[in-house]
Amino acid sequence: MSATAVIWSPENSQEEFLVFVDDVAEYERWKAGATDIALSRFVGNFAVLKTSTSVGHTGNLGEVSKQEIQNVFFGGDKNKHAEDAIEIILKEGKIHKGDYSHSYKLTLNAGRGAGAVKGIGNTQGR
Repeated sequence: MSATAVIWSPENSQEEFLVFVDDVAEYERWKAGATDIALSRFVGNFAVLKTSTSVGHTGNLGEVSKQEIQNVFFGGDKNKHAEDAIEIILKEGKIHKGDYSHSYKLTLNAGRGAGAVKGIGNTQGR
């Protein structure tokens, strides 16, 4: 899966936060100042993501908690939300095109299971 992400890192930190962009042309127009473009026109999944190791943008990606967003982006302001952090990432981040198929799997209905389960060692097939 080839995808485009916008990656942002806080000052003096190795952590990288990212947002996936579905329509790069619309994103670039928005970033250039076209304020009439809604974020929903180029951001498909309103989630702030980072790797499980919290260093860099490669590895397994997971959604950032509301509390971490409030602490990292807004110094603990409880009135701020993921959408506010997404705007910061989109305005200040750098665009990165790459293959994210190895790292991010969207489970639309987690209650039905996360996919195939692999057995390990002598318990396989039981």
